[in-house]
Amino acid sequence: MQIFYPHSIQTHPRSFPGEDPNDCPRNTNKQQALALKCINAQHPDLYGHYREAKFTQTKHHWWWKANRVFDQLTVTRNHTGMVLFLEEDHYVAEDFLHVLRLMEQTCKHACERCNVLSLGTYLKTYNYYADYSRKAEVIPWISSKHNMGMAFNRITWNKLRKCASQFCSYDDYNWDWSLQHVAQTCLPPSRGAGAAPRVDSGLVTMMMRAPRVFHIGECGVHHKTNNCESTAVIAKVQNVLKSARAHLFPSQLTLTIASVAK
Repeated sequence: MQIFYPHSIQTHPRSFPGEDPNDCPRNTNKQQALALKCINAQHPDLYGHYREAKFTQTKHHWWWKANRVFDQLTVTRNHTGMVLFLEEDHYVAEDFLHVLRLMEQTCKHACERCNVLSLGTYLKTYNYYADYSRKAEVIPWISSKHNMGMAFNRITWNKLRKCASQFCSYDDYNWDWSLQHVAQTCLPPSRGAGAAPRVDSGLVTMMMRAPRVFHIGECGVHHKTNNCESTAVIAKVQNVLKSARAHLFPSQLTLTIASVAK
């Protein structure tokens, strides 16, 4: 089933959440904005800039998507299992669903406080050999490390939804940084039996050391290159997974407690 975001800048080219003709120019200072009487003149961001629709839409879209899937669609309204968030420039290993179910089972008997599952991570080299392919680490959720191939259930979503005001008003257009802010300031520390991270957090992730989700996008919101073609990256990922095939579909997971980098 496909769902379509109804509040995109493409469908609102001259009104919020797109660019309104009366929006304050990004680099206008507050005094000039007040003189112009432009929209939101009273509220520049932390760095003195005004809203740019092409960036803020990513946060709007993520929050709408989560609300839509968990609370509004008839087919998922009573779903109590995991919801996995994948993006258009993610590539999955053939055992990603098997591993996701294994992680969910492991949470129940070995890490009750783990409330986010992360199938992907950002690595320059990959190791699937020995027992590495079945190792998962427990660590507080960090936006820049655990935002790829992440999954959580309705219990976690209901807690996040109560922090809607903090998520939406946090002065950052990145959904993942806003989520980390919520985890640190609004959500109570996640509790439960089993493995525990070294630092309390409202979001505790179980992350596969050998990823099952890979980022293949060469261009995006935060980075541009002269060549946006993903063919070379896809070929690299395919070669990694081909060499690791014998180590996919583990029968169980081994949990480790990760150190928390400062």
